Amino acid sequence: MEWKKCLSFLLAGLLLLIPTKVLAVDFEISKVDIEARLNEDGTAEVTERHTYDFDGDFNGVTRELHPKQGASIDEFKAFENGKRLKVERDENFYKIYRSGDDETITVELQYQIEGGVEKFQDGAEFYWPFFDERNESDYGEMAITIFPPAPASDVTFLGYDAAYDTASLLEGGTVSFNMGDVSAGENGDIRVVFEPELFPALSGKNGTIRPIIETEKLRLAEQQAAFQENQQSVSRLGSLAIAAIGAILAWLFGGAWFQSRQNKRAAVKDNEKDFFVPEEKMSLPATIYFTKSSMLSSNAIAAALMDLVRKGNTKQIAEDKFELVDRQTPFTHEEILMELLFDQVGQSSSFETADVVAYTKKEATAEAYREAIASWNSEVAKEVKQQTLYSKKKGVRWFAALLAALTIVLTVFFGIYELFPLMTLALLFVLTSFSFAVFYKPLTAEGRKMREEWKQLEKTMKDLPEDTWHQLSKDEKLRAYLYLLGVESHSTDKKAQSFARAETFMHRSDSESFTLNPILLAAVFVSADTNSTAHASSSSSASFGGGAGGGGGGSGAF
Repeated sequence: MEWKKCLSFLLAGLLLLIPTKVLAVDFEISKVDIEARLNEDGTAEVTERHTYDFDGDFNGVTRELHPKQGASIDEFKAFENGKRLKVERDENFYKIYRSGDDETITVELQYQIEGGVEKFQDGAEFYWPFFDERNESDYGEMAITIFPPAPASDVTFLGYDAAYDTASLLEGGTVSFNMGDVSAGENGDIRVVFEPELFPALSGKNGTIRPIIETEKLRLAEQQAAFQENQQSVSRLGSLAIAAIGAILAWLFGGAWFQSRQNKRAAVKDNEKDFFVPEEKMSLPATIYFTKSSMLSSNAIAAALMDLVRKGNTKQIAEDKFELVDRQTPFTHEEILMELLFDQVGQSSSFETADVVAYTKKEATAEAYREAIASWNSEVAKEVKQQTLYSKKKGVRWFAALLAALTIVLTVFFGIYELFPLMTLALLFVLTSFSFAVFYKPLTAEGRKMREEWKQLEKTMKDLPEDTWHQLSKDEKLRAYLYLLGVESHSTDKKAQSFARAETFMHRSDSESFTLNPILLAAVFVSADTNSTAHASSSSSASFGGGAGGGGGGSGAF
């Protein structure tokens, strides 16, 4: 199994699980204080103070206010330190203009609610959603305070969802809901009932409201008690299930690691003999792809070109010039490479290395070069896939997929019952199980043997005696030499020494038929890659529910 590749996918998946929002500006709403002062006619004068902590440039803040059915929002204004701010309204969405950079500001919003209070025979109710699931921002230290039009003594109140069990009765009948941190997407409706006599200018309705509130209180209390009981049961059983899943995953990964290590030891033992160049079971680019990296470098392109010279498809007539000899090849990726270099870059029958650099400097042709190289890389990958180098292991992978599905069910229950530490662990196990199911394809005995043989060649070239090199056939020397060229990244002294060693051998024994300058040739394709990537980067840089009665809203910035 390719553990490094799987680990990279695992880390990438973990990052995807972290909640993120794509916003034009980076900000936090650290504090929200909302005051609603009720009038005798049933209107409400609302003052909201939102504290924003901005990181970077910003142009202003937003507030979305959806009035519940039968009510309306009027006279919306915004201030900062008493200074009035410009406001633009688009139906229920308000943009408040206040630009800056890396600041903490407090914006005060003022507006009036018409129709927010309903008067019954036994009480007048203010039932309002100041935010709902449409809100896309987290609120910090949120408090909502409701003031009666005059001191009240008979007050009933209730909060839903984020507002549940957060209210307290203050002096004069004022009710304060101290919710603390409220996550984006949460509801938090509030209901407060005062004496009907405090609203003489408001027309009354038949029926009573206080029994309804008391029934709702009882329902929510029973619901909360049942929730807590279920939460404890889910926590207890879920902890056991998570422990079992963790043990199964440890068994899966441990078994895979042990099997891989055993196969590797067997392959290394088989290769403990005199130096040799492995058999040519795949093309050179496919061998490099399989043994070193699935992202073939510019060095690999240079090696692929010289491999065409080795096979007789092309001919090197000068250090910087190549001639096409024979287009016939069993590999599609070699056809693509010859078509790119001779037909697109060159003059059909020949090309010069300088032509490659010039071709990629032009924006019109740089994209064609990049697409051809991507197609070449894709066809190399197809050749590798056609080999029996990886074991499919369908049984164990389906088992891992089933484990991931079962863990997803657990994750949902943990989320419902707010068991967030267990939910996080379950998400990690889901990703781990799914990654195992998708990416676990251990090497077959043939694949392991091939990989270890080429690793052994790369390792032993550093100290290889010259007489051993001379015992190889010309074709073996070329294949060894070109493999080292293709995998060489000059990232370590050991690799550079191995390649230099082979290069010395080549020039001593085959200088008449091999005029390769690896530094020059690799530099050509590195330059071409840089040019085509630069053009690609420049071309892609252009810019491009409801709460009570259907009411609610949220906050943001721009």
